[in-house]
Parts: sequence; structure tokens; C-alpha cells
Amino acid sequence: MKNPKLSRRQKKDISAYLHIYAYIKNEKHSMRRERTVRTLRFRSFDTYEENLKVAERWHHAIRINKAALKNEFVEKQLLIFLNPKSGSGKGREMFHKQMAPVLKEADVSYELHVTAHYNFAREYVRKHSDLLRSYSGIVVASGDGLFFEVLNGIMEREDWCAITRHLPLGIVPCGSGNGLARSIAYLYKEPYGPKPILYATLTCIAGKLAPMDLVRIDIGKEGKASEMYSFLSVGWGLIVDVDIESEHLRSIGASRFTFWAIRRLISLRTYKGRLSYIRCDRKDGRKAFGNRVSTVSNEERRLPPEVQEFHDIPNTPAGAKEDDFYSTNTGTNRNDEFSDAISLDHMSFHSNADSWHSAVSKRTAYFSLNDQSLRSRRSVLNRLESINLEHESRRPPSTIPSLDLPVPTDTWHTEEGEYILVHAAYTTHLSVDCFFAPESRLNDGIIYLVIVRSGVGRSQLAHFLLGMSSGTHLPEEPNKYIEVVPVRAFRIEPSPDREGIMAVDGERVDYGPLQGEILPGMIKVMVPNGNAID
Repeated sequence: MKNPKLSRRQKKDISAYLHIYAYIKNEKHSMRRERTVRTLRFRSFDTYEENLKVAERWHHAIRINKAALKNEFVEKQLLIFLNPKSGSGKGREMFHKQMAPVLKEADVSYELHVTAHYNFAREYVRKHSDLLRSYSGIVVASGDGLFFEVLNGIMEREDWCAITRHLPLGIVPCGSGNGLARSIAYLYKEPYGPKPILYATLTCIAGKLAPMDLVRIDIGKEGKASEMYSFLSVGWGLIVDVDIESEHLRSIGASRFTFWAIRRLISLRTYKGRLSYIRCDRKDGRKAFGNRVSTVSNEERRLPPEVQEFHDIPNTPAGAKEDDFYSTNTGTNRNDEFSDAISLDHMSFHSNADSWHSAVSKRTAYFSLNDQSLRSRRSVLNRLESINLEHESRRPPSTIPSLDLPVPTDTWHTEEGEYILVHAAYTTHLSVDCFFAPESRLNDGIIYLVIVRSGVGRSQLAHFLLGMSSGTHLPEEPNKYIEVVPVRAFRIEPSPDREGIMAVDGERVDYGPLQGEILPGMIKVMVPNGNAID
């Protein structure tokens, strides 16, 4: 929604104009959102200043009318991390051409940081002393790798518990591995193509919040133990081999996976090891470890289960009292023409309408980001969030034995053998075109452990690989070679007689014993409006 102060069209025109932008889903003809602009003209009075005051009142009324909670209007920015190397090196161009115009239309205040090196975002998030007071959320404009950095930077903080409860994370798919963004779009029946960056940006500025599971990963090799947090998957064997070993072919695009998969099928590898896991009922996944989200504040409990809305941020006109604008009466009519429109009216980003980030600028703009940090103009209001930070140095409590201890035989299933692959997934998609765990949900408390054992025929294995794009790779009937097991925790112990590759969220890790356990609803992520699929 465009600020009426920027909408006086001609010097002699005493009218004030308010522009309202909406992206409405067209479900009849195609799964996409169509941009719609409504312009309101105010000319009841004889002077521009008086008409502007009326337009401003409408501007504030529209924004405040969507507010769900009382006293939740805190003026803060989005923190955006952009990987300039994402999108085949076109990360900056993608941001300026596709993200920035929508942020401008939405009147969103943001702070952009262009990553300068590996773990730049991780270090920034870990060391920033005042994340909660400074930002309303963190958005990653890249692939899954940068999201992994941000997530683990948060979990390395002393106040990780408060951050995970109150600071939502969003992702805009600018990278090569976009499994999380694709999973969110699929689960909320939101279009992904042909403009995934646009649709994900809309989600981050005008969507809802939903809890999402994490998996704590423990890795131990040669007496060195390490811990990390995963949101996507853990892999050992064929799929990871294809992904990691084909990195040098990244220049040929997605076809590198097909080429390398054929090569690996011809020279098929098997890996010996021990696999242990705790089975989980698909209906009771979250009950297994308890629901982390049940510990949220009383204010959050008033929201509908599973989802919390973003809250709009008003600007108080001169002479008005803040309390005049704090109303819990939303007055929203969801049956009107724009009930499914994503209203772009969050926060306050007041800047020159003819600046480089304006979607309607008539000026030719050349931009350069020599500095690694680009800060948008701060909002006029600098109200601080009144919340008590929780400084907890301890990690989330574990319910499984450490890697140096044996697993209990009464609750764990253990098998030894040779494997083609073992892959644990907790999102529906591992990438845009890999529909790996169709039954997975963001907050179901379940790890889907896919096991392909040695002895499977090459034709069956080829069918498995080809079916991953459509989600038809998993057998419908019991199969002794290919199995998917819903679990709460797992442990992989590769035999030391052969080296191999293991990866967490697509990032290679030390080869050796590894275990993971589900942490239900550990973080909040930005998701589209609407209900998720069952």
C-alpha cells in the first residue's frame, strides 16, 4: 500500500491518492497470483493538505483493521540476508528486480546484508547483541545452505530459546537448492512457479507464522563430537553421492544430477553399517517428545492453533494518541472481493518514490553494492519490544543416548547390513524437483527414514530415482529392499572399512557415526495465508 504523501499526481491537482496493491490467486485458470492495483482518490476538500489528512486516515485504518492483537504494534525491520552468488551469480539482480519492488509496494522496512563469505550470516546472527529488539524477522534470499547458516547461528546463541519463539524465519528461493521454499508452497497450496521469488516475498511480508520441526544432529569422529541443527534432511549413500560429487558440474544446471545418477547406477556402491531408530506412529509424532510450541506466551495462545498472523504496523499521525489506534476489533470481511488477496501493508519504509528501489521510478538507476551491508532508511518510530530475553546456555534437552553409548534394545530397532542409501527427510521436498517425503508436514514430529538396501535391482533403483520428481518412488506394498519408516530418532554407524559421504541439509559433514532426533515445533517460519493440507 503506497503512502498517500507520495501520491500527488500534478502540482495543480488538490486530490490525494492512495494506492492499494494486491496479488490475487487465480485458481481457475492457473496456480499463480495476479497483481492488482486499486487507486483511491480523495478530493472532498478545497486544499491538498485537507485531502491528504483524509487519505492518511484511510491508510492507517486499513493497516490497523488487520491487526489481531492489542499492543502488538512494534516498529521493526526485516533482516534480509542475500547471497550474491545465488542464482548463478545473479543474486543482486534478482533482489533489485524482483524482491525490492514488492517490498516497496508493501511499505516494508528492511535491512539488507550481502554475504561476503561462507558463514557470514551465521556469524552475524550469532554475534548480534539485540536481534529481538532490532528485527521483526529474518529472511534468507538464497538457497537452503544460507538458511542452514542462519538457523545454526541462532542455536549457538545463549538466548536461542527466546529467538526461536519470537523471531520468525523466512526464505526466498534464489539459490540452487530450494527444498524448504518448495515444501512450504506445496503444503499451503501456494503457486511456486513461474515466479517463485515473487510468491515467496509475498509470503514473507504478508503471510502467517507456523511452527516447524528441527532435528538435532550429533556427529562423532575420532573422539571429536559436534552438534548442529537441521531442517531438511540427512543423507548417506547414493543420493548424497550424486549431489556432492556432481558439484563440479554445477554450470550445466539440474542436468548434472541426471548425468551423475546414471554414472552411479553403472558403478553402484554399497555401504556397510549399523542402522538404529525409534519407530513413530504417524498420527502421534508430536506427542512423542511433547509439543515445544505449547510453551509460547499467553498472547500467542490466543491465536488459532498452528498459525499466527503477521501484525501490521501503523504510523501515528501528529496529534493523535497511540492508544487510539490499538484496537482488537479487526472488522475484516473475509467474504469480500479481496478475501484471498495478500495485502501488502506491513511496517513503514518511507523513502523517495524515485529512488532505485521504487517500482514506479522514471529515473534510470545504476546501483552498486561495494559495501557488504545495505541499510534501508529506518522508520520514524523506534519503539522497543517489551519482552524478557531468556538466556539459556544449555541446549534443547535430549531424550536419546549420546553417540558414545549404546542404544536401548527395548525401544530402538537395530539392524546391520549393506545399504545403497539411507536418507532421513522432514520436509516434503529436498529440492524444487525432488518430491521425496510426500507425507511430511512442517510440524508433525516425524522423521521419514528412507532405506534402500543392497540387493535391489538396477531397474527398480532406476524407477526409484526417476519417481522422486513426482513422489512415486516409495513402494505402496511392503518391500524388503526399499522401505520408508516414520521415526522419532535415528542413528547411522558406517563401517570404518570404507570412506563415503554424509550430508546434513546438503552440506557435507565428517564421515562417521551420526544420530538425529526430532525437536517438534522448535522454530517459527513464514508461510502463506490459508490452511495447510492435511
